[in-house]
Amino acid sequence: MVKSMLNVTYTWDKESISANGSKQVNLLIEWGYGAIRKRKGNLTPKAAGCDLQLQFIPENGVNLLKAEGVRLGFKQSENGDCMLVHCGDVRRGKYRQAILTFSIPAHASGRHTIGMIEWSWRKPTQEKRTLIRTDQLYIHYTHHLGLLSIPSNPKVEKYIKLNETSQIVKKALRMYEKGETERGAFILTRQADELLICAARSEDMDYLEEAELLLSIRNKWSGTFVSFTAYSSKVFFNKGIALGDVRFTENDMLR
Repeated sequence: MVKSMLNVTYTWDKESISANGSKQVNLLIEWGYGAIRKRKGNLTPKAAGCDLQLQFIPENGVNLLKAEGVRLGFKQSENGDCMLVHCGDVRRGKYRQAILTFSIPAHASGRHTIGMIEWSWRKPTQEKRTLIRTDQLYIHYTHHLGLLSIPSNPKVEKYIKLNETSQIVKKALRMYEKGETERGAFILTRQADELLICAARSEDMDYLEEAELLLSIRNKWSGTFVSFTAYSSKVFFNKGIALGDVRFTENDMLR
């Protein structure tokens, strides 16, 4: 196994899966280089490596279905024997996260490998790609109902839930742009309510902050797009008002 200064941690959402297999198993991956450091001023952390790439080489029957979290590029190799995930540049002291979702076939009970992950990058001053780390991925199969009933890892569950926000916001924005303001507001409110429930159950303030963010976006957009609709109606149905007379007030502008 190749090890390097690239620090990587792997966390499954469930400690054990059914020996009958699973159509969806989530793995949280966190990676970075060096000790975590807070940014000082506007200085960009120095690059340690460029175009970090994760290559997953699966065992028979295992498939990497998707990768989410940091604008990852995901594709299958030409011969189909591995999956590639492009993870961007690596900067000193800065850590990133992603969720990989697998489908895993049935297997005898016990701890078994599902594949290998190879990490490679280019040095900032070089064009040649270098293999910097390899890791075997293992998962525990079982028929034990007690083990299978253990709740999902809260850290992985949290990352998945918070990662939904960007897609929810995009979906709601499309509704607002179509003039369906009530539907757009409902989408944001429903997600915020789910996050508030998570906050109450886990006492994790990150859920609360995310919910407050969504409600703030809902309030701003509802005001903005309703005002726009009202002005548009005047433009099209009141000939005494020219298009150039339509203006947003400061409170109507998106921030």
